Amino acid sequence: MIDVSYRNINSGLVKLICDELKTLLDKLPREEQEESSAIRVGFVTYNKVLHFFNVKSSLAQPQMMVVSDVGEVFVPLLDGFLVNFQESRSVVTNLLDQIPEMFADTNESETIFAPVIQAGMEALKAAECAGKLFIFHSSLPTAEAPGKLRNRDDKKLLNTDKEKTLFQPQANSYEALARDCVANGCCVNLFLFPNQYVDVASMGLVTMYTGGTLYKYNNFQLNADSPQFLSDLRKDIEKKTGFDAIMRVRTSTGFRATDFFGAIYMNNTTDVEMAAVDCDKAVTVEFKHDDKLNEDSGALIQCAVLYTSISGQRRLRIHNIGLNCSSQLADVYKTCETDALINFFAKSAFKAILSQPLKMVREILVNQTAHMLACYRKNCASPSAVSQ
Repeated sequence: MIDVSYRNINSGLVKLICDELKTLLDKLPREEQEESSAIRVGFVTYNKVLHFFNVKSSLAQPQMMVVSDVGEVFVPLLDGFLVNFQESRSVVTNLLDQIPEMFADTNESETIFAPVIQAGMEALKAAECAGKLFIFHSSLPTAEAPGKLRNRDDKKLLNTDKEKTLFQPQANSYEALARDCVANGCCVNLFLFPNQYVDVASMGLVTMYTGGTLYKYNNFQLNADSPQFLSDLRKDIEKKTGFDAIMRVRTSTGFRATDFFGAIYMNNTTDVEMAAVDCDKAVTVEFKHDDKLNEDSGALIQCAVLYTSISGQRRLRIHNIGLNCSSQLADVYKTCETDALINFFAKSAFKAILSQPLKMVREILVNQTAHMLACYRKNCASPSAVSQ
Protein backbone atom coordinates (compact mmCIF):
# COMPACT_ATOMS: atom_id res chain seq x y z
CA MET A 1 0.00 0.00 0.00
CA ILE A 2 1.78 3.12 -1.23
CA ASP A 3 0.73 6.64 -0.29
CA VAL A 4 1.01 8.63 -3.55
CA SER A 5 0.11 12.04 -2.16
CA TYR A 6 2.02 15.16 -3.26
CA ARG A 7 4.77 14.97 -0.63
CA ASN A 8 5.72 11.35 -1.25
CA ILE A 9 5.88 11.83 -5.01
CA ASN A 10 7.78 15.09 -4.69
CA SER A 11 10.40 13.76 -2.26
CA GLY A 12 11.22 10.88 -4.62
CA LEU A 13 10.06 8.33 -2.03
CA VAL A 14 7.49 6.64 -4.29
CA LYS A 15 10.07 6.10 -7.03
CA LEU A 16 12.55 4.76 -4.49
CA ILE A 17 10.01 2.21 -3.18
CA CYS A 18 8.96 1.10 -6.67
CA ASP A 19 12.56 0.69 -7.86
CA GLU A 20 13.49 -1.31 -4.77
CA LEU A 21 10.47 -3.64 -5.01
CA LYS A 22 11.51 -4.75 -8.51
CA THR A 23 14.52 -6.59 -7.07
CA LEU A 24 13.15 -7.28 -3.61
CA LEU A 25 10.17 -9.37 -4.75
CA ASP A 26 12.59 -12.05 -5.93
CA LYS A 27 13.66 -12.50 -2.34
CA LEU A 28 10.31 -13.29 -0.73
CA PRO A 29 10.76 -15.97 1.96
CA ARG A 30 10.17 -19.58 0.87
CA GLU A 31 10.18 -23.03 2.43
CA GLU A 32 13.67 -24.57 2.50
CA GLN A 33 12.93 -27.30 -0.03
CA GLU A 34 11.00 -25.04 -2.44
CA GLU A 35 12.56 -23.23 -5.39
CA SER A 36 10.22 -20.26 -5.34
CA SER A 37 8.09 -18.52 -2.74
CA ALA A 38 4.44 -19.46 -2.32
CA ILE A 39 3.66 -15.90 -1.18
CA ARG A 40 1.46 -13.87 -3.52
CA VAL A 41 1.69 -10.10 -3.86
CA GLY A 42 -0.79 -7.32 -4.64
CA PHE A 43 -0.49 -3.56 -5.09
CA VAL A 44 -2.59 -0.60 -3.97
CA THR A 45 -1.78 3.11 -4.21
CA TYR A 46 -3.84 5.72 -2.39
CA ASN A 47 -4.30 9.37 -1.45
CA LYS A 48 -7.94 10.40 -0.83
CA VAL A 49 -9.13 7.35 -2.79
CA LEU A 50 -7.75 3.84 -3.33
CA HIS A 51 -6.34 2.49 -6.60
CA PHE A 52 -6.22 -1.31 -6.97
CA PHE A 53 -4.15 -2.89 -9.71
CA ASN A 54 -4.88 -5.97 -11.77
CA VAL A 55 -1.50 -7.54 -12.55
CA LYS A 56 -2.69 -10.89 -13.93
CA SER A 57 0.08 -12.63 -15.90
CA SER A 58 -2.02 -12.79 -19.10
CA LEU A 59 -2.33 -8.97 -19.31
CA ALA A 60 -0.03 -6.86 -21.46
CA GLN A 61 -0.49 -3.84 -19.19
CA PRO A 62 -1.61 -3.51 -15.54
CA GLN A 63 -5.19 -2.25 -15.09
CA MET A 64 -6.15 0.28 -12.46
CA MET A 65 -9.46 0.28 -10.58
CA VAL A 66 -10.38 3.23 -8.39
CA VAL A 67 -12.40 2.82 -5.20
CA SER A 68 -13.68 6.23 -4.18
CA ASP A 69 -16.21 5.02 -1.61
CA VAL A 70 -13.82 5.03 1.34
CA GLY A 71 -16.65 4.79 3.86
CA GLU A 72 -17.54 1.24 2.75
CA VAL A 73 -14.34 -0.14 1.26
CA PHE A 74 -14.62 -3.17 -0.99
CA VAL A 75 -12.09 -5.04 -3.13
CA PRO A 76 -12.98 -4.41 -6.79
CA LEU A 77 -11.27 -7.52 -8.17
CA LEU A 78 -10.30 -10.97 -6.92
CA ASP A 79 -8.69 -12.59 -9.93
CA GLY A 80 -5.46 -10.78 -10.78
CA PHE A 81 -5.01 -8.79 -7.57
CA LEU A 82 -2.90 -11.23 -5.53
CA VAL A 83 -0.45 -12.88 -7.93
CA ASN A 84 2.68 -15.01 -8.00
CA PHE A 85 5.52 -12.57 -8.73
CA GLN A 86 7.46 -15.04 -10.92
CA GLU A 87 4.43 -15.58 -13.19
CA SER A 88 3.39 -11.92 -13.40
CA ARG A 89 6.91 -10.46 -13.36
CA SER A 90 6.61 -8.40 -16.57
CA VAL A 91 3.21 -6.89 -15.64
CA VAL A 92 4.35 -6.08 -12.09
CA THR A 93 7.62 -4.52 -13.32
CA ASN A 94 5.55 -2.48 -15.77
CA LEU A 95 3.33 -1.29 -12.96
CA LEU A 96 6.25 -0.33 -10.71
CA ASP A 97 7.75 1.69 -13.57
CA GLN A 98 4.42 3.44 -14.19
CA ILE A 99 3.33 4.36 -10.63
CA PRO A 100 5.76 7.31 -10.14
CA GLU A 101 4.82 8.69 -13.61
CA MET A 102 1.10 8.09 -13.16
CA PHE A 103 0.96 10.42 -10.15
CA ALA A 104 3.81 12.76 -11.15
CA ASP A 105 1.47 15.77 -11.53
CA THR A 106 -0.58 15.14 -8.41
CA ASN A 107 -1.35 18.03 -6.08
CA GLU A 108 -3.43 15.92 -3.67
CA SER A 109 -2.09 16.39 -0.17
CA GLU A 110 -4.91 14.84 1.90
CA THR A 111 -4.74 11.15 2.74
CA ILE A 112 -6.85 8.39 4.22
CA PHE A 113 -5.47 5.65 6.46
CA ALA A 114 -7.97 3.29 8.15
CA PRO A 115 -9.71 2.40 4.82
CA VAL A 116 -6.28 1.37 3.46
CA ILE A 117 -5.90 -1.23 6.20
CA GLN A 118 -9.54 -2.25 5.77
CA ALA A 119 -8.99 -2.78 2.03
CA GLY A 120 -5.89 -4.91 2.59
CA MET A 121 -7.67 -6.99 5.19
CA GLU A 122 -10.71 -7.50 2.95
CA ALA A 123 -8.45 -8.61 0.09
CA LEU A 124 -6.76 -11.24 2.27
CA LYS A 125 -10.14 -12.34 3.61
CA ALA A 126 -11.53 -12.74 0.08
CA ALA A 127 -8.45 -14.76 -0.91
CA GLU A 128 -8.95 -16.89 2.23
CA CYS A 129 -5.40 -16.49 3.42
CA ALA A 130 -3.41 -14.75 6.12
CA GLY A 131 -0.81 -12.15 5.18
CA LYS A 132 1.05 -8.96 5.79
CA LEU A 133 0.39 -5.38 4.69
CA PHE A 134 3.33 -3.08 4.01
CA ILE A 135 2.03 0.48 4.27
CA PHE A 136 4.21 3.44 3.24
CA HIS A 137 2.55 6.55 4.65
CA SER A 138 3.60 10.13 5.35
CA SER A 139 0.99 12.36 6.95
CA LEU A 140 -1.86 12.66 9.43
CA PRO A 141 -4.99 11.18 7.73
CA THR A 142 -7.20 14.28 7.52
CA ALA A 143 -9.37 13.36 4.51
CA GLU A 144 -13.07 12.67 5.19
CA ALA A 145 -13.09 8.93 5.89
CA PRO A 146 -13.33 6.47 8.76
CA GLY A 147 -10.29 6.81 11.04
CA LYS A 148 -9.84 10.51 10.21
CA LEU A 149 -7.56 12.14 12.80
CA ARG A 150 -7.01 15.68 14.03
CA ASN A 151 -3.81 17.25 15.29
CA ARG A 152 -3.91 17.07 19.09
CA ASP A 153 -0.25 17.66 19.84
CA ASP A 154 -0.58 19.74 23.00
CA LYS A 155 2.68 20.62 24.76
CA LYS A 156 0.74 22.06 27.72
CA LEU A 157 -0.34 18.55 28.74
CA LEU A 158 3.22 17.30 29.25
CA ASN A 159 4.01 16.48 32.90
CA THR A 160 0.38 16.84 33.92
CA ASP A 161 -2.14 14.16 34.89
CA LYS A 162 -3.67 14.47 31.42
CA GLU A 163 -0.42 13.59 29.65
CA LYS A 164 -1.60 9.98 29.27
CA THR A 165 -4.33 11.09 26.84
CA LEU A 166 -1.58 11.86 24.30
CA PHE A 167 -0.54 8.19 24.35
CA GLN A 168 -4.08 6.84 24.00
CA PRO A 169 -5.64 6.44 20.54
CA GLN A 170 -7.98 9.24 19.43
CA ALA A 171 -10.66 7.17 17.79
CA ASN A 172 -12.16 3.83 18.92
CA SER A 173 -12.31 2.78 15.28
CA TYR A 174 -8.63 1.78 15.27
CA GLU A 175 -9.10 -0.70 18.09
CA ALA A 176 -12.04 -2.31 16.29
CA LEU A 177 -10.00 -2.41 13.06
CA ALA A 178 -7.09 -4.08 14.89
CA ARG A 179 -9.48 -6.73 16.26
CA ASP A 180 -10.77 -7.51 12.76
CA CYS A 181 -7.23 -7.70 11.41
CA VAL A 182 -6.18 -10.22 14.07
CA ALA A 183 -9.30 -12.31 13.46
CA ASN A 184 -8.43 -12.46 9.75
CA GLY A 185 -4.70 -13.06 10.20
CA CYS A 186 -3.77 -9.70 8.70
CA CYS A 187 -0.50 -8.27 10.05
CA VAL A 188 0.18 -4.56 9.47
CA ASN A 189 3.69 -3.16 8.96
CA LEU A 190 3.82 0.59 8.93
CA PHE A 191 6.59 2.73 7.43
CA LEU A 192 6.00 6.37 8.43
CA PHE A 193 7.72 9.35 6.78
CA PRO A 194 6.35 12.38 8.68
CA ASN A 195 7.62 15.94 8.46
CA GLN A 196 5.17 17.10 11.12
CA TYR A 197 2.88 15.60 13.75
CA VAL A 198 1.41 12.18 12.93
CA ASP A 199 -0.62 10.53 15.64
CA VAL A 200 1.45 7.39 16.26
CA ALA A 201 -0.66 6.51 19.31
CA SER A 202 -3.67 6.07 17.01
CA MET A 203 -2.05 4.98 13.75
CA GLY A 204 0.38 2.55 15.37
CA LEU A 205 -2.31 0.73 17.33
CA VAL A 206 -3.17 -1.71 14.54
CA THR A 207 0.54 -2.44 14.03
CA MET A 208 1.00 -3.13 17.73
CA TYR A 209 -1.96 -5.48 18.04
CA THR A 210 -1.25 -7.47 14.87
CA GLY A 211 2.38 -8.42 15.50
CA GLY A 212 3.65 -5.88 12.98
CA THR A 213 6.52 -3.40 13.19
CA LEU A 214 6.41 0.37 13.01
CA TYR A 215 9.30 2.21 11.35
CA LYS A 216 9.48 6.00 11.55
CA TYR A 217 11.77 8.28 9.51
CA ASN A 218 11.30 11.89 10.59
CA ASN A 219 11.85 14.51 7.87
CA PHE A 220 12.91 11.84 5.39
CA GLN A 221 15.69 13.02 3.06
CA LEU A 222 16.30 10.81 0.04
CA ASN A 223 20.10 11.00 0.12
CA ALA A 224 20.60 10.73 3.85
CA ASP A 225 17.85 8.33 4.92
CA SER A 226 17.43 5.91 1.99
CA PRO A 227 20.09 3.39 3.12
CA GLN A 228 18.47 2.94 6.54
CA PHE A 229 14.95 2.68 5.13
CA LEU A 230 15.91 0.23 2.37
CA SER A 231 17.84 -1.93 4.81
CA ASP A 232 14.78 -2.05 7.15
CA LEU A 233 12.49 -2.89 4.25
CA ARG A 234 14.73 -5.64 2.85
CA LYS A 235 15.12 -7.26 6.24
CA ASP A 236 11.39 -7.18 6.86
CA ILE A 237 10.34 -8.59 3.50
CA GLU A 238 12.93 -11.38 3.54
CA LYS A 239 12.43 -12.69 7.07
CA LYS A 240 10.61 -15.94 7.79
CA THR A 241 7.20 -15.33 9.27
CA GLY A 242 4.55 -17.47 10.91
CA PHE A 243 1.04 -16.23 10.17
CA ASP A 244 -2.23 -16.24 12.10
CA ALA A 245 -0.64 -17.53 15.31
CA ILE A 246 -2.19 -18.47 18.63
CA MET A 247 0.01 -19.05 21.65
CA ARG A 248 -0.77 -20.68 24.98
CA VAL A 249 1.44 -20.87 28.05
CA ARG A 250 0.86 -23.69 30.52
CA THR A 251 2.54 -24.29 33.88
CA SER A 252 2.85 -26.96 36.55
CA THR A 253 1.09 -26.35 39.88
CA GLY A 254 2.25 -23.63 42.24
CA PHE A 255 2.41 -20.76 39.79
CA ARG A 256 0.55 -19.45 36.73
CA ALA A 257 0.83 -16.95 33.88
CA THR A 258 -1.03 -13.76 34.81
CA ASP A 259 -0.05 -11.13 32.24
CA PHE A 260 1.34 -10.89 28.71
CA PHE A 261 3.18 -8.04 26.97
CA GLY A 262 4.19 -7.64 23.33
CA ALA A 263 2.84 -7.05 19.80
CA ILE A 264 -0.13 -9.26 20.59
CA TYR A 265 -3.90 -9.21 20.98
CA MET A 266 -5.81 -10.98 23.74
CA ASN A 267 -9.51 -11.68 23.54
CA ASN A 268 -9.51 -13.73 26.75
CA THR A 269 -7.04 -14.43 29.54
CA THR A 270 -5.30 -17.47 28.01
CA ASP A 271 -5.01 -17.12 24.21
CA VAL A 272 -2.26 -14.87 22.90
CA GLU A 273 -3.17 -14.00 19.30
CA MET A 274 -0.64 -12.71 16.77
CA ALA A 275 -1.58 -12.04 13.16
CA ALA A 276 2.11 -12.73 12.43
CA VAL A 277 5.19 -13.67 14.41
CA ASP A 278 8.87 -13.57 13.42
CA CYS A 279 12.39 -13.59 14.89
CA ASP A 280 12.19 -9.95 15.99
CA LYS A 281 9.11 -10.34 18.16
CA ALA A 282 9.18 -11.18 21.85
CA VAL A 283 6.30 -11.95 24.17
CA THR A 284 6.99 -11.20 27.82
CA VAL A 285 5.00 -13.28 30.32
CA GLU A 286 4.45 -12.44 33.97
CA PHE A 287 4.07 -15.43 36.29
CA LYS A 288 2.56 -15.36 39.74
CA HIS A 289 3.81 -17.74 42.41
CA ASP A 290 0.72 -18.51 44.48
CA ASP A 291 1.21 -21.99 45.96
CA LYS A 292 3.92 -24.38 47.16
CA LEU A 293 6.63 -25.26 44.63
CA ASN A 294 8.52 -28.53 44.85
CA GLU A 295 12.33 -28.33 44.99
CA ASP A 296 12.66 -31.85 43.57
CA SER A 297 10.37 -31.65 40.56
CA GLY A 298 10.99 -27.94 39.84
CA ALA A 299 8.71 -25.61 37.93
CA LEU A 300 7.59 -26.60 34.44
CA ILE A 301 6.52 -24.25 31.65
CA GLN A 302 5.18 -25.14 28.23
CA CYS A 303 4.70 -22.66 25.41
CA ALA A 304 2.70 -23.89 22.40
CA VAL A 305 2.24 -21.87 19.21
CA LEU A 306 -0.18 -22.85 16.46
CA TYR A 307 0.61 -20.98 13.23
CA THR A 308 0.46 -21.07 9.43
CA SER A 309 3.75 -21.51 7.59
CA ILE A 310 4.78 -19.50 4.49
CA SER A 311 3.48 -22.30 2.26
CA GLY A 312 0.10 -22.30 3.98
CA GLN A 313 0.53 -25.35 6.25
CA ARG A 314 -0.94 -25.25 9.74
CA ARG A 315 1.82 -26.17 12.20
CA LEU A 316 2.32 -26.49 15.93
CA ARG A 317 5.55 -25.62 17.68
CA ILE A 318 6.06 -26.53 21.31
CA HIS A 319 8.75 -25.43 23.75
CA ASN A 320 9.09 -27.03 27.19
CA ILE A 321 11.33 -25.80 29.96
CA GLY A 322 12.02 -27.08 33.47
CA LEU A 323 13.31 -24.61 36.05
CA ASN A 324 14.95 -25.26 39.39
CA CYS A 325 13.21 -24.12 42.55
CA SER A 326 15.02 -22.94 45.64
CA SER A 327 14.04 -21.93 49.15
CA GLN A 328 17.16 -19.79 49.49
CA LEU A 329 16.71 -16.13 48.58
CA ALA A 330 20.44 -15.83 47.85
CA ASP A 331 20.02 -18.34 44.97
CA VAL A 332 17.31 -16.17 43.47
CA TYR A 333 19.61 -13.14 43.38
CA LYS A 334 22.56 -15.20 42.13
CA THR A 335 20.67 -16.64 39.13
CA CYS A 336 18.58 -13.57 38.32
CA GLU A 337 18.23 -12.84 34.58
CA THR A 338 18.88 -9.10 34.41
CA ASP A 339 17.91 -8.88 30.73
CA ALA A 340 14.52 -10.48 31.34
CA LEU A 341 13.95 -8.23 34.34
CA ILE A 342 14.74 -5.02 32.44
CA ASN A 343 12.59 -6.22 29.53
CA PHE A 344 9.69 -6.84 31.88
CA PHE A 345 10.03 -3.49 33.67
CA ALA A 346 10.28 -1.58 30.39
CA LYS A 347 7.23 -3.27 28.91
CA SER A 348 5.08 -2.92 32.01
CA ALA A 349 6.04 0.77 32.27
CA PHE A 350 5.18 1.21 28.60
CA LYS A 351 1.75 -0.28 29.28
CA ALA A 352 1.28 1.76 32.46
CA ILE A 353 1.77 5.19 30.83
CA LEU A 354 -1.56 4.68 29.08
CA SER A 355 -3.36 4.85 32.40
CA GLN A 356 -1.07 6.68 34.86
CA PRO A 357 0.95 9.91 34.86
CA LEU A 358 4.62 9.44 33.90
CA LYS A 359 5.71 10.71 37.30
CA MET A 360 3.85 7.88 39.00
CA VAL A 361 5.25 5.23 36.62
CA ARG A 362 8.75 6.51 37.35
CA GLU A 363 8.14 6.34 41.11
CA ILE A 364 6.87 2.76 40.88
CA LEU A 365 10.02 1.72 38.99
CA VAL A 366 12.29 3.41 41.54
CA ASN A 367 10.38 1.83 44.43
CA GLN A 368 10.53 -1.65 42.93
CA THR A 369 14.28 -1.35 42.37
CA ALA A 370 14.84 -0.01 45.90
CA HIS A 371 12.71 -2.86 47.29
CA MET A 372 14.82 -5.49 45.49
CA LEU A 373 18.03 -3.96 46.83
CA ALA A 374 16.61 -3.64 50.36
CA CYS A 375 15.54 -7.30 50.35
CA TYR A 376 19.00 -8.31 49.19
CA ARG A 377 20.62 -6.31 51.94
CA LYS A 378 18.27 -7.61 54.61
CA ASN A 379 18.39 -11.29 53.66
CA CYS A 380 21.53 -11.96 51.64
CA ALA A 381 24.27 -9.42 52.31
CA SER A 382 26.75 -9.84 55.11
CA PRO A 383 25.97 -7.44 58.00
CA SER A 384 27.39 -3.96 57.49
CA ALA A 385 27.34 -0.61 59.21
CA VAL A 386 23.87 0.97 59.33
CA SER A 387 25.14 4.17 57.74
CA GLN A 388 26.51 2.36 54.66
